[in-house]
Amino acid sequence: MEPLYINGQWIEPDSGGIRVTSPIDGSELGTVGAGTAEHVDDAVAATVSASDALREMNVHRRADAVEAAMDVIEDRADEITETMTSEVGKTRGEAREEVASAVRSGRAYAADAVRLSGDVTRSRFDGRHNFTRREPYGPAGIITPWNYPFEIPTDHLSAALVAGNPVTWKPASEAALTATHIAKAFAETSLPEGAFNFVPGAGGTVGAALSGHRDVRLLAFTGSTDVGQGIAAAAAERSAECLLELGGKDPVLVLDDADVARAADAIVLGSNYNCGQSCSGTERVIATEPVYDELVSAVTERTEELTVGDPREEETDVGPPINDDVRSTTERQITAAVEAGARVTTGGSVGDRYIEPTVLADVTPEMRAATEETFGPLTPIIPVADREEAVEIANDTRYGLQAAVFTESIRDAHQVIDGLRSGGVVVNATNNVWEHQLPFGGVKQSGSGGEYKGRWHLDSMTHLKSVAIDYSD
Repeated sequence: MEPLYINGQWIEPDSGGIRVTSPIDGSELGTVGAGTAEHVDDAVAATVSASDALREMNVHRRADAVEAAMDVIEDRADEITETMTSEVGKTRGEAREEVASAVRSGRAYAADAVRLSGDVTRSRFDGRHNFTRREPYGPAGIITPWNYPFEIPTDHLSAALVAGNPVTWKPASEAALTATHIAKAFAETSLPEGAFNFVPGAGGTVGAALSGHRDVRLLAFTGSTDVGQGIAAAAAERSAECLLELGGKDPVLVLDDADVARAADAIVLGSNYNCGQSCSGTERVIATEPVYDELVSAVTERTEELTVGDPREEETDVGPPINDDVRSTTERQITAAVEAGARVTTGGSVGDRYIEPTVLADVTPEMRAATEETFGPLTPIIPVADREEAVEIANDTRYGLQAAVFTESIRDAHQVIDGLRSGGVVVNATNNVWEHQLPFGGVKQSGSGGEYKGRWHLDSMTHLKSVAIDYSD
């Protein structure tokens, strides 16, 4: 059984554990210790004790520690890739790139942190010097999902720790084995004892205890909107800072003058990468009538070229979904759409392990496939009259994470950017993308509390302190 890590010690729980099985074939992969509320208490107490030491640790040394963790991860990349592919069903290529991207981001946070600074402001008083500085919140709780089980935790942990916040981390149970690789990497660094703690376990016990703990001053959560709102409510009771990156029903708008071939390539990638299990994935396609038929044909043709199967095989494009919930949601949306008049142009089959990548044409905005988050390899395509209607339908959702628009007109691109209510807009490329050099986050019920990636994430992990020095006679 893989142990917990609390206050500098590896701890094996007295009983119980998380049995990890593969979505590929149901085989058992191993067991990870399941923490309890008492383990959370011990871990948070360790972060409280470590707060001053980590805060006072020179930022260059904190950066060195994060760099050291990235070195360990890089050395073990092949092993981590194998674990992730077997545990969550990512293809080898997707898992390999996720590890590499996590390392790039971790190193970038280390570099960004040493340049993190405040501002000097001009005082209205003579003989007075005003400035701001960024400081850590203190004990942090981080709760991460299974769909990107390596990059999202590594991002949060690197940003929190290099900014000076000691951490208790609860990974998704579905990705607990992958999480142990991250835990071992951070445990081997020069961080103060108690600065990093690893407590896997059920959301109802470990997650609830962590989000509700009176001594946790900063919470970062990536996952479903419903769970995130509960975490935010718990944090609000003690005025703790809460960073949320939640669900999405992300639209891709294809306008009259779009490069249809380019749009189709991006849509198929956005809908089917990671078996469609991405919060920023392509969940709706909204196409104007002049390009609609051509786009449906192109997306259908490219979707049919995808290879579905064992993600351990290099030629596989789409592996299995993580669980029955994804299969049942996808199947339910396909069935309801067809009953309401939509057409399946390819795919449509949901098996015991795999889902055929599916394209739905003639979808209307009120269908469940167009309103409810799918989180599976489904591409619903909605016909509209013009750009204005496309933007109106794109905004008609409780979500607002990441959108895309395809057009050759710079004017239309800017008008769509102005009109869309989302955290990000991509022009002429897939919306299912993020990079360290650009903030990532949502509006409405897709997130709140800060931005992820780059120096913006470090800003979210710190608060501003105002300083005024009076040197007048």
